[in-house]
Amino acid sequence: MNGEEWNEQYKKTIKDWKEEYHKALDEWKERLGDVKQHIKQNIPESAIPPLPPKFPMPPLPYVFPFHTGRSNVVASRIGDEQLQSIDIMVEAGLFETRSEAVAYLVSEGIKARKDMFDKVTSALEDIRKLRKEAEEQVTNLRKEIGMAETKEIGKPESQGRTCPKCSKDLSELPGDIAVCPYCGTKIKKE
Repeated sequence: MNGEEWNEQYKKTIKDWKEEYHKALDEWKERLGDVKQHIKQNIPESAIPPLPPKFPMPPLPYVFPFHTGRSNVVASRIGDEQLQSIDIMVEAGLFETRSEAVAYLVSEGIKARKDMFDKVTSALEDIRKLRKEAEEQVTNLRKEIGMAETKEIGKPESQGRTCPKCSKDLSELPGDIAVCPYCGTKIKKE
């Protein structure tokens, strides 16, 4: 089952659940209306019918889309209000864990703001291009004025840790970095 099929199945499940609950609530309102008539005739308030029972949320269909490609861990601080909303979704049974709820919300947020991400991506590509051009100009300027690239004394040569995309030297950076700070390319662990 792909993500689209899952979404359609889930929407139908929730729609059916809402219809059942609204039907039960309408029946309760009718009964309450009848009781109001009787109360006017001096019948005690204890005759008010109890609220309809809570319908359990329907079980989620197989949660395929949320488990795919979720191997990255991101620690994040969020406010009490946001955490409460996440916990409500978990308690209601929409998600089994906070992690699943947050992953879903992040995914939906990115989809909802795709236009913004497209603009940022385009701008970032322009920035990377300008950065590379500027570095090339500095390198050429150093050559023109006789400041050839020299190895600094006391510093070990690069141990082969370079970014596979922009070829920047990463030997001075911590060994556990996962993303190139210059171009954003994911770096494979050695």
